[in-house]
Amino acid sequence: MQVSQKLAIAMTFWAALILTLVGNQGIELFSILILIGLLISRELSSVYIRISTANRLDTFIQIGIVVFIGIVMRRILTILGLL
Repeated sequence: MQVSQKLAIAMTFWAALILTLVGNQGIELFSILILIGLLISRELSSVYIRISTANRLDTFIQIGIVVFIGIVMRRILTILGLL
C-alpha cells in the first residue's frame, strides 16, 4: 500500500471520527477540524510522499485556509453586529 493511500485512509477515518463527535455542532467546527487534520498529516508525511501528492495536498490545505478565513470573517462580523 502506498503512502498516499494510507494518507487517504487516515483522513477518511479522521473525517468520520470528527463527524461522529461534533456532528451536531455545525459545519464550521467540522471544517476547522478537517483543516487541522490536513495540516498535521501534511507535516508528518512530508518526508514520505511524492512531490505531486504533496502539491495536491497543499491545494486542499489552501482551500481549507480560504474557508477558515471566511469563517473567521463571518464570526467577526457577527460579533460586531454587522451581520
